[in-house]
Parts: sequence; C-alpha cells; structure tokens
Amino acid sequence: MTGTLTLLPAVDVAGGRAAQARDGAPDDPLRIATDLVDQGAAMLHLVDLDRAFGRGGDPDLMTELLGRIPVPVQLSGGIATTADVAWAAGTGASRVVLASSALSEPALVEAAAATLGERLVVAVDVREGQVVARGTPLVLGPTAEVLAGHPALRDGRIRVLVADASRDGRRSGADLDLFASVAELVGSPVTASGGVADLADLTRLRASEAVDELVLGAALHEGAFTLRDALEVCA
Repeated sequence: MTGTLTLLPAVDVAGGRAAQARDGAPDDPLRIATDLVDQGAAMLHLVDLDRAFGRGGDPDLMTELLGRIPVPVQLSGGIATTADVAWAAGTGASRVVLASSALSEPALVEAAAATLGERLVVAVDVREGQVVARGTPLVLGPTAEVLAGHPALRDGRIRVLVADASRDGRRSGADLDLFASVAELVGSPVTASGGVADLADLTRLRASEAVDELVLGAALHEGAFTLRDALEVCA
C-alpha cells in the first residue's frame, strides 16, 4: 500500500555558507532555502555543520535564518547538551533535532522532551548496526540495545530521525531494511536520511509503512533530480 512521504530538503551551513553549493553556484544559505521554498518545499531541514563537527557553530546565523525562512524548519546539527536544547527552544524552529550522541544520557532526552514537547526530534545515527555520533568517534552500541534504554522513544510521542551514517551523502541507494528495523523498535514511522540515489528510491520509500518523512540532501543538490520531480513522485 502506497503511503505518504513528506520531503524535507536539507540546507547545510558551514562557515556561514551553504555547503551544498556546487561549481561556483550561489552559496547564500537564505537564497538556497528560498529557492527550495519556491520549488515547493513545505518544510526545510537546516543543519549547522560547524556545531555538528565541534567547530563552535553559528547560533546567530541560525537564528536569523529561522526568522527569515518562510516555511517551518527542522533545526539540526550538534544539539547535544542541556544548554544547546535551551538555546534551540528559544529559536523559531518548528522542530529541534537532538543529536544521536545524546542517547548516551537518557536523562538528557527526557529533559529535552519536557522542554520541547512535540517540537523534539531525536536522531538515531546508525552504521553497521551500531548507533554512532557522526562527527565524533563515539559508538553507543547496538541499535536495539540503545533504544531499549529510552522508553520515551517507544510510544510514538517523540519523532525519530534515522540517519544512515554509512550511506549519508554517498547516493548509494536507500536502505529500507534499516529504516524499517528502527521503525519496528520505536513502534512508529520514522524520518529517514541517507543513501537516496534517484527517484526510484523515493518511490520505494513512499511505499514503505516504516517511513513517512525523508530528509533530501546530496541527490537533490547534486542534480540527480529536481525538487519538483521529487514532490511529484511523492504527491
């Protein structure tokens, strides 16, 4: 049975510029975001790569972008401490993604849920069956064991974003089995990220009951398809 697949095009920001810009194309993140909205994006996934990779981040720019992007935004990138959550909660983000590293601290996940409520999304970055924290050497353990320590993630109250860390940015094909396995563990459909290569992947993901949202990154920005084509497949 074909379901609904909501697309969240990604805008990755590093050094104040849009990391997706290719071959001298404009790299103003607001311009990239606005172009995506003009093409039909109803929600964007905004990532502070500098914060995610421990380079300090740019909270002022993120706050400015959140105030100027004319659609709801899911804010991501290294939000992994109580202070990070408090800052993100005060921005205009419609959703806030808690970094996968936070899964090592169940109390932090619970506190984030209390602070953010329905705005909270928890990232589960998976590589070869292990939950990892991209941008760090941290390996938290087997996916099922890590999620077993978080009852709040198993009642559908908190949305989970499953990032395929082994395929992210590589356009090697979406791993539906991975997304389905995590969806089964948490008991609800997940937001998927990583590996999408072409429109056929979107068709397969749309048909999956385990996935109801998809973060679109490399395939979109490297021209494998247009956002309009992707939205048509998912309409």
